Amino acid sequence: MKRMMALLRREFWENKGAFRTTPLVIGGIYIVFLLMAIFTTAHIDNDLYTFKEAVHVMAGRPAEFRSMVIYQSLLGSSVFFTVVMSFVVFFYLLGSLFDDRKDRSILFWKSLPASDTLTVASKLLAAMFVIPVFFLAITIITHIIMAIIGSLMVLSVDGNPWDLFLSVSNPLKAWGMIAASYFAQSIWALPLYGWLMLVSAFAPRVPLLFATLPPLIFAVLQTWIEFLRTFTLKNNIVGVIGEWLFNSPAILTAEVHDGEGRIALGIPLTKDFDHAVTLANMFDRLFSTQMLIGLVIAAVFLGAALWLRHRATES
Repeated sequence: MKRMMALLRREFWENKGAFRTTPLVIGGIYIVFLLMAIFTTAHIDNDLYTFKEAVHVMAGRPAEFRSMVIYQSLLGSSVFFTVVMSFVVFFYLLGSLFDDRKDRSILFWKSLPASDTLTVASKLLAAMFVIPVFFLAITIITHIIMAIIGSLMVLSVDGNPWDLFLSVSNPLKAWGMIAASYFAQSIWALPLYGWLMLVSAFAPRVPLLFATLPPLIFAVLQTWIEFLRTFTLKNNIVGVIGEWLFNSPAILTAEVHDGEGRIALGIPLTKDFDHAVTLANMFDRLFSTQMLIGLVIAAVFLGAALWLRHRATES
């Protein structure tokens, strides 16, 4: 356990720009845009009439409506964090087993009292848990700072932020749902994580090309050669990957239904699962046939990555 914690700390210190700075920048962007909106409103109307009207209208709505708006806003504001986190995890795993071969430090790391299995596991756990924890923590801090700014803004127009939104909000529910979606997504994405680590373990150079070109070439072959479409692949592999992405348990987009916008799991372009943001729908994905197949694929990829790591040299 101590060795695993030491390896995880190593991953953080080697990638703290991606793990910590990136979500901080996103949080800063949210806060800057909120301040810009406040100053723009003040500049347009020194009496803040427009904002006063907005506060007045919102105060006249039922508490249930205000609670729903705040809840949806908290979930919606996590989407940008989630998308950027996906890119951070993607490129982190792509370089996880490649970088120490590239800079010829692999023999040094292999000389330490930590097995290749622990090394590979630590990098996978960093992608599945450490990165999401940092993004979640900074998302929560961003929400708190924005709530403080919003409260001061409401007070400036003689409103009562407690009655308006603080007393009817339930941030713990929203934060819990965001956390659940992050960790459900980490499990759902295991086939991709395994593939990226496999590529990182064998690519001689430019792992991004090795990660993306084989699926694209295979998709072209499937399109040109009809018999390559098996009974399990009704579409080409790009379509299969697309459906897998659309069914993600992460909170990724807004769903429009009967003229009403709602935050949704994945991208609601398929009907394989219900896309409403609930724990039941997340578990529905994690205990599905697709997930079982994904775990088998992930095990194959990760096993191959570990086998290559055992045999890796500085060249």
